Amino acid sequence: MQGSLQQVPLPEVLQFISMGKSSGILKLRRDRSEISLTISHGRIINSSALDRRRRIGDLLVNRGLLKRSELSRLLAVQRTVESDKRLGQILVERDIITEDTIRETLRLQLEEEIWNLFAWKDGEFFFENVPPNQLGDEIVTIEIEPLILEGTRRNDEWQKIIAVIPNDRLVLTVTTVGDDFERTLQLRPDEWQVLSQVNGHFTVRAIVNRSNMGRFEVHRILSQFIKSGLLVVSGEGGGQSATGTEEPGTGNETQDESAPESQNEKPLIRPERGVGGMLSTLIGGSRGKEKADARTRASFVSPIGALANIAMEFYRRVRAMKEFAPAAGDDSLIDRVWFDLVQVYTKADLVRVKDNTIDCSVLEKYLECCEFGEAVDECFEDAFEGQMHLLRALYQVASKRVGERISAKAIRDLLDELNGNLSLKYRKEVPMIERIQMVLKLT
Repeated sequence: MQGSLQQVPLPEVLQFISMGKSSGILKLRRDRSEISLTISHGRIINSSALDRRRRIGDLLVNRGLLKRSELSRLLAVQRTVESDKRLGQILVERDIITEDTIRETLRLQLEEEIWNLFAWKDGEFFFENVPPNQLGDEIVTIEIEPLILEGTRRNDEWQKIIAVIPNDRLVLTVTTVGDDFERTLQLRPDEWQVLSQVNGHFTVRAIVNRSNMGRFEVHRILSQFIKSGLLVVSGEGGGQSATGTEEPGTGNETQDESAPESQNEKPLIRPERGVGGMLSTLIGGSRGKEKADARTRASFVSPIGALANIAMEFYRRVRAMKEFAPAAGDDSLIDRVWFDLVQVYTKADLVRVKDNTIDCSVLEKYLECCEFGEAVDECFEDAFEGQMHLLRALYQVASKRVGERISAKAIRDLLDELNGNLSLKYRKEVPMIERIQMVLKLT
């Protein structure tokens, strides 16, 4: 069975499969997006979205059930002493997370992703019959009929939400309330959970990422707050966005790679921000000044800012090499890579990326204002891991363009210039340079 989603919407496709108690793989394609649903006897039991490496760990972190630092430690264990086990098995055996919690987390995530697919107005579907005993593990069990009913209801309500919250970059502020606001508001626990994230600084998307709830529910609650006058739109956040409009299923599209090459690259460090004493190579200075400035201290608020500048300077140097083969999309490469990474490291969204420039000022102000606390640690951990993976992605691209030997020398030169000269105000104990060497396999 195959066809166009314009002619046969996804709910009708799923209903046909459910009524026939069919078993097999349903593939859905639109533009560059593709997802496969595994169906056994008319019930959804798995998805390609749940098969991505490290997916379960990231889901548990995003729902507040596991710390990012704890996940990193367990992944290191999995890579070494327990390489024959899945992450979920390690979590259960160590009594960190129960098997029921893992299954429920996967089920909730899969339901959210399928409901987003209901909004696809075009695309293609292809269903291949496969015997149930050849479908692999049954990760979850989702009945299709209730899924369709809820998905249809959500689609209708999304249209009303879009009218109030047209995009996820909006910044919301609480209006003036009286001293007895707790009594007069009479909010439910989930509404308090969402409202507690509104601070006049976080975007709607940042609130979603921190509420440990589904995206639809958070948008619905926020839209109700705006309609009631409790919240007002105070501005719009910078950087990349998961969606252009808040319609389900429109996120995760690859951004345009045909943007023209920028004629004037922005300076990587702006002195007016108060980041003083940077090495000349990290502020676009001439190579001839390197030795003279070798003893200058490179000062940053945290390893996040230092990592950002290493990544941007590394990419700038590589692009300036004669061996570098330009390609469409080079001028927005950092933007596109970060766009993908922030889907995984959701609490790294205070790092703003635009025009191949990484802006950590918002996050670092947050770190300085609230140096201690779980929320700050979560932001730091996600931003640090996300930027480390960004640097690795840029290193991999550079290795393909100019060769691994030249790329390794470029990054080693940068680290040598920083080593012993790096000054950090926050999280000084983080072994950033050693971690870079390990991630990039430079040692």
